[in-house]
Formats: sequence, structure tokens, C-alpha cells
Amino acid sequence: MKEMLKEAFARYGTSVEVRRGEDAVRTKAFIQPIRKESGEEPFAVTALGAVDEMCWRYLGPADVEVAMGGRVICGEKQYVVRRAAPLRAGEEILYYWAVLREETTA
Repeated sequence: MKEMLKEAFARYGTSVEVRRGEDAVRTKAFIQPIRKESGEEPFAVTALGAVDEMCWRYLGPADVEVAMGGRVICGEKQYVVRRAAPLRAGEEILYYWAVLREETTA
């Protein structure tokens, strides 16, 4: 199973850079938007204006750890890792998943 996933990431994944502190690793992963099940728009209106609540799902290979607070760079976009964890089968890590928020410059 792990080898099939590794091949799928390599063949069909998007090139990304995963950063944790000073460390940076290039790999291939899947990044896709997370849609609200309710069908609502992915933003909220506050007293200071609209706030973007759009999140992205990351699925990446077992040999590249993704951790909360890290960064994922895909093309011109940079994302902050909000939650991350490995998916395991017993003791073996099959892949990493994460929830990302796009980093904006103010």
C-alpha cells in the first residue's frame, strides 16, 4: 500500500516545498480546497470586514514530515500548516495529511 501511494504522489502530485524552520524539502503532494458541506461561502463577515476562511487539504508522502506551524509552498502560493498528522497502518506511516491556510501579505 505504501509503495502504491508513493508512486501516486510521484506520478500525479504537484511539486511543492515543505519547510520546517530552516529545513526545506522538495516533494510531490496533493493540495486541494476544502469545501464547506453547508454550501456557504468560505468567508465570515466581522466588524472589521470579511475574513477569508478558505482552507486547503494536503496529502503527501510518508518520507516528508509536515508539522503544525510549518509552511508549504506551491508555485507562487505559500500556505501555513494549521493541523497535521501522519496516517498510520500499525507502526508504519502511509502518508501525511494537513490542513493549510493560505498565507497573505498585509
